[in-house]
Amino acid sequence: MTGAGQVWVLVAHEIRRRWRSLLIWGVALGALGALYVALYPTMSRYIEDYMENAPGGMEQYFEEFGGSMTVEQWLGSEFRVGIAPIALSFLLIIMGARAIAGSEERKTLDLLLSNPLRRSQVVAGSLGAMALSLAGILVIICILTYIAALIAGVDLGPGGLAAALVALWPLCLVFGALALLMSAWVRRAAIAIAVPGVIMVVMYVVESLAEAIEAVRPYRVISLFYHLGRPMEGDFPWTAVLLMLAGTCVLGAAAMAAFARRDVYT
Repeated sequence: MTGAGQVWVLVAHEIRRRWRSLLIWGVALGALGALYVALYPTMSRYIEDYMENAPGGMEQYFEEFGGSMTVEQWLGSEFRVGIAPIALSFLLIIMGARAIAGSEERKTLDLLLSNPLRRSQVVAGSLGAMALSLAGILVIICILTYIAALIAGVDLGPGGLAAALVALWPLCLVFGALALLMSAWVRRAAIAIAVPGVIMVVMYVVESLAEAIEAVRPYRVISLFYHLGRPMEGDFPWTAVLLMLAGTCVLGAAAMAAFARRDVYT
């Protein structure tokens, strides 16, 4: 079997092992997206009323809506600084951390390496499983959210919705690849989860605060969430997406190098 074939076997095995939990993640977050759509008519009226009576210091916070809030703006904000991006990023962090350090703690890593596999293939298989798992979850979210829009009679274009979810894919992969690097470097899955987890939360908090606090806005450039832009409104962040994909490749290569030099404890 070729090297690519062996990697694909690892990817397929990992997805088969996790398909039930991945389906649950997809349905749960898809139901959340459907809830956002269902709440849009009520929330749009509420926010419009609030904007009309907002105190003087709040105009800048609402100026992006231009007097009214579209469903693209509503969902775009939720997919940028809502529950979905942080939940999906955390899922991939867990997968990356458990790929090597977690397997070593469970005493299964030496069994895996007893097969005719290169260590680089183990890392590539783990990264591929994360990428395909995340893609599957995003497809489920897209389908359920769009179905909810049709049922609720909300004018939501499928292209904008798909673009917003596609932009989430490389962002979450960056955090998963960082966890994979930590997993290949350290021997404790908890540490491999904590480091990228803290970085993710800090970036998320900075972007969330920058939405409302003027003094924080100059620092939002350090947050990957900020660079997601507004793809649902036609502003797809091509540069940021390509840079995040490049960062994922660099982190994956670093994980391969770190794992190649590491002794495995049984």
